[in-house]
Amino acid sequence: MPKPLRILGLAAMLSVALIGTESMRVRASTHFIQTQTYEDVYYLPPAGWLSAFSLGYREALADLIWMRALIYFGDELMHHGAVQHAFDYTDAMLALAPHMRPAYSWIATSALYNTGGTVTAADAERVATYLERGTRMFPDDGDLEWQLGATYTYELPPMLNDPAAKERARRRGLPHLQRAARMGAGPPWLALTNAQALVRLGQREQAVRHLEEMYATVQDEDARDQIAARISHLRTEAYAEAFERANQDAEQARQRDFPYLSPTMYLLVGPRQTAQNDALLRRNFRPADMDARNANDAP
Repeated sequence: MPKPLRILGLAAMLSVALIGTESMRVRASTHFIQTQTYEDVYYLPPAGWLSAFSLGYREALADLIWMRALIYFGDELMHHGAVQHAFDYTDAMLALAPHMRPAYSWIATSALYNTGGTVTAADAERVATYLERGTRMFPDDGDLEWQLGATYTYELPPMLNDPAAKERARRRGLPHLQRAARMGAGPPWLALTNAQALVRLGQREQAVRHLEEMYATVQDEDARDQIAARISHLRTEAYAEAFERANQDAEQARQRDFPYLSPTMYLLVGPRQTAQNDALLRRNFRPADMDARNANDAP
């Protein structure tokens, strides 16, 4: 056979082989995709081993795990999974890169918000431990403070049955919410809810100081107006409470020392009131505040 014909025949055979191979590849790929089933499987070794497996490229391996964790969370949402390996992925990332800031926020979201399974109080407590670690690692991160405070204050209590445990959780979250507000994190209404929680805990003065501090930092005008109104209201309540307490102290002293005197006579002939009650009133009543309020109310 002439050489040109042999070359032509060989080229034809190669073309047929390539076409057949591509056809088989497409069929095999289609069959593989169609036969795949969803599985919630975690393939990584224990977090303590990963440093050795990284061969010194710890951050690079942590980034690869981070990408896999995002894909995993998306698959879990699509298939209404329980995201039961979210903590495993987080442990793996933080074992390699403790300063990996996104991992702390991701676990707070992925472990508490999923479309399948039941989130328990133990899950919320575990999320809080990661966020506690994150706030220590990033002490100036207001968003982490907000997430931690919100976990304790809003996420954990509904999962608890004991009212005392609910109250303890809210108390644990309040300092973090206050720090978040000071850093400008969280929603605009955060300062008001912090003050409300402080008042409920009997810390009225702390509530006023927190609102006064926040008034200068909050940018939302509606929120500022609400904060100003709340400060005025709490100041008025604090003065009334201090005045009532001072009168109660005076009455107790009259009953103890001169029960046969009328309250009016006791004020005239009894011992002069100590500075303690005066200080109590001064602490809760500022004439400058009243002068400013009167000036604002003047036509």
